[in-house]
Amino acid sequence: MRLLFIRHAKAIEREKWEEDDLLRPLTQKGEEKAREFFSKLPKMYDIDVIISSKATRSIQTANILKEFYPNVKYFETSKINPGAKVIDFEELIDKFFGYDTVAFIGHEPDFSLAISSLIGCFQMGIKIRKAGLVELRGEEFYELNGMLYPKLLRNLK
Repeated sequence: MRLLFIRHAKAIEREKWEEDDLLRPLTQKGEEKAREFFSKLPKMYDIDVIISSKATRSIQTANILKEFYPNVKYFETSKINPGAKVIDFEELIDKFFGYDTVAFIGHEPDFSLAISSLIGCFQMGIKIRKAGLVELRGEEFYELNGMLYPKLLRNLK
């Protein structure tokens, strides 16, 4: 099983947003960078399922990703809203275990904590950039297989 942890794209700064943080949207530049980066992912990954947090910025990021995976199964869950625990990710992994590739769209530092726990390396110090991706592979035990972010694939055609 392949797990892709994709952080939401750049959103309006928290300090400049006066409404509920879950409603904070992406910036136009964030949308553009995500679209450019995600357009290259089908050359590298077949994604079976996308699971997004219910935060607006994650849903918008997931919708951009879905543009390049029109037949993907899509789910939203508050389980991976900001503040998600490792157990929440483990439960979702168990639920979707029959799929080859599952992409989570969500938040830091929740992703870093979940990834560190899943690979059994709590001192890893992973930090995922906005619209960045971390790939894990495994069944019961997972290995860190790759980290990508928009600038790395900028010149890929």
